[in-house]
Amino acid sequence: MTGMREPADSNNHSRLRERSRRWLLRNLMLPLGDVAYGQGMMRRLRFLERAQWWDIDRLSANRDSLLAELMKLAWEVPFYRSHMDKAGIKPNDIRHPRDLSKLPIVTKDMLRPGYPHLTTRPTAQKTYEESSSGSTGQNFRVREDAETAGWYRASFLLALEWAGWKIGDPHLQTGMTLDRRNGRRLKDKLLRCHYVSAYDLTDANLDHALDWLETYNIQHLWGYPGSLYWLALRALKHGWNRRLHSVVTWGDSLYPHYRSAIEKAFATKVTDTYGCSEGMQISAQCGEDDSYHIHTLDVIVECLDDQGEPVPAGQAGNLILTRLHAGPMPLIRYQVGDVGVLGGDRRCECGRGYQIMESVQGRDTDVVITPSGNRLIVHFFTGILEHFPEINSFQVVQETKDLIVLRMVPGVGFSSKTTSKLVTKLEEKGAADLKIQVDLVTEIVVPPSGKRRFVISKVSKPFVNETAGLPVHSN
Repeated sequence: MTGMREPADSNNHSRLRERSRRWLLRNLMLPLGDVAYGQGMMRRLRFLERAQWWDIDRLSANRDSLLAELMKLAWEVPFYRSHMDKAGIKPNDIRHPRDLSKLPIVTKDMLRPGYPHLTTRPTAQKTYEESSSGSTGQNFRVREDAETAGWYRASFLLALEWAGWKIGDPHLQTGMTLDRRNGRRLKDKLLRCHYVSAYDLTDANLDHALDWLETYNIQHLWGYPGSLYWLALRALKHGWNRRLHSVVTWGDSLYPHYRSAIEKAFATKVTDTYGCSEGMQISAQCGEDDSYHIHTLDVIVECLDDQGEPVPAGQAGNLILTRLHAGPMPLIRYQVGDVGVLGGDRRCECGRGYQIMESVQGRDTDVVITPSGNRLIVHFFTGILEHFPEINSFQVVQETKDLIVLRMVPGVGFSSKTTSKLVTKLEEKGAADLKIQVDLVTEIVVPPSGKRRFVISKVSKPFVNETAGLPVHSN
């Protein structure tokens, strides 16, 4: 009898240790870190864990209060004060998301010339600089402070909880920040993060990651969709048969064939998140369906056409963001460069009161616009190319308004017939008025950001500056 009780006792002790570890992390160690660094991340997370279940009226009232405070602080920033003066409005005139249309849409090109003196404000904290290469490879810089980081990190932790992860659960993360010094090593140790390179996706490194999942019985997997896709293919090749508890993706488009392979390999639903390096977590999936919850108390999302007018729910448009935490560099009606679809008044069956984003369709420069005005989004190409197993990888570059270059890495079974068949299929599906040039290459180079772009358009697309009413170029 004693021998039969020991495994149960051991399991009970293990569960007790896990609960104690999580309690210490949530209630002592991470809050102490917040005090040391001035983030307020855990306080914000506890607030969001409650607020996500508020009804729509309470969420809207809190959001509007945050918006009013944001506009008061933006008045301190010469860039926004100048635009408010030109529009003849004061901070008190912006009290609801619908009032934001009184202000101009703001682009990177508008912010760059005045950075940092005209676009930032002093806060009580030390500020630091973050860079985003955006869609053009030209750096765009923003100022942050610890409190700003605490806000978006809290929202990210909330999304991880939606996926089933709890603070302290071991996880494997693929990423680009391979230097784990300057506090990252301590963070990894505390949160039990096993960090592997997303630069190196060779078979040997993928096998190493799979070995870590197996050796440490890791149940949670995070990273760029592309890196997890190749890890999934490697797992399937080796006959991987252990179910993970969660897979969370970020930082790139989660294409349907990525999701399918990852979910098949690890026998769990992929939870995708959507944020930007300008200091915002924008939305995330909860697992109930494939739609995204907008972080309603962090960001206001508008979906506009190329003339700056709202598009109906269910239709794709340019995403315009207003971050509700001002931080050192407010971002109000900021054109992030992505295309998405909002869900209108629909709410998720999970019961959370947050607004819904139906999908994120990639960057606006990842859309090929044909001479006839047809828009070919990334999924247009992936939906066709995925049916050609003799093509290992591809990239589409729109060089001019009537020419696309299709770069392809040929695989087993590739022939000239493959090229002919593919071009015919593209023309049949919507690219008939484009010249299609096919270049066979040995590899598609991944940029330093690690975010492979399947479609790149070099053709400038106009948007409307609502203040002047004149079209200018966003890139």
